[in-house]
Amino acid sequence: MFNVKKLAVAAAMLLVAGSAFASNFRAADQVYVPIAGHAAGGSGTFISDVFLSNLSTDPVTVTVIYVPLGATSTAQTNFPAIQLAAGERKEFVDFMVSALQLSGNQIGQLIFNACKQNSDCGPATQDQFGVSPFFRPISVESRIFSIPPGTLLSQNPPTTGQAFAGFPWYSFVSSDSATVGLDKIFITGLRNTGTATQAGTYRGNIGLVNASQFSNTNLAVKLFNGATGAQIGTTFTQGLGPLGNVQLNVATAFPAFTGSTATNAFITVEQISSTPTGDSPQTCGTSGCPAFFAYGSVLDNVSGDATTLEPQYTKALTDAAIACIYNPTSSCKAGGGFRRAVKH
Repeated sequence: MFNVKKLAVAAAMLLVAGSAFASNFRAADQVYVPIAGHAAGGSGTFISDVFLSNLSTDPVTVTVIYVPLGATSTAQTNFPAIQLAAGERKEFVDFMVSALQLSGNQIGQLIFNACKQNSDCGPATQDQFGVSPFFRPISVESRIFSIPPGTLLSQNPPTTGQAFAGFPWYSFVSSDSATVGLDKIFITGLRNTGTATQAGTYRGNIGLVNASQFSNTNLAVKLFNGATGAQIGTTFTQGLGPLGNVQLNVATAFPAFTGSTATNAFITVEQISSTPTGDSPQTCGTSGCPAFFAYGSVLDNVSGDATTLEPQYTKALTDAAIACIYNPTSSCKAGGGFRRAVKH
């Protein structure tokens, strides 16, 4: 079952959205992994290992939502629940197969929800803001990697891969945060200096994720020269249905960005529209709880080895915000609201 939650936050939304970046604390009762899979790709078979940590003193039950890659994909649920003892860490090799028991090519985003074992975290126990006293914090880490074509994981083939830390639900980006400057992120380090098998060159990918189940959204992606700040090409726009997620080659979105000089570039991503779905709750307002994530990757064109490029806000935390995060007895005033965009 999903859950929508609205939280009062300190110093408006700035502190909640920025706190994950200030302290690197990524635990929550709801955590997104923007890309995971077991699927055939150009450089072999891509596989995800997942690591779950229970940061609660209670045993928890973790349920998983899987949304296949696609702009208008349908969320899948009812997978086997995962049980974690108090403080337990658990490793899942080839998560899509071992934990979700899926077969065939599977790749997309995962959403993890944690509830105290033998408890009801549904609407019957939730307050007016959708918060259940039985929600419990977990963190999720993952590694997506590839093995050579024609090999099996059981054969211990060589691998190349990259880490993806799970995003706590409260760290999504939203057009609702425009008044405090937290409606746009940037991703730097993009390259597109060659094509697959070309030695000494790299290619880049961009991932875009609608983190809301209650809205259709359009994201605007702009590419810039890192040295001069000049925009490269035209703005790329991507439409996404509820929980839709896509991964694009940089060359597809920005065909002018290619060749030996196509390096040291960055993108900005912002939400330019959000339309509520028919089942969007009243607490999501007229925009349907807008929320998104974005990420980047740079891959070696010969080995396929990839590096994750994480998003960052374009606005720094203020001294007052930092003081409120690390010294909660300081002058932190409640105000504003932050709304969960996916049911528990």
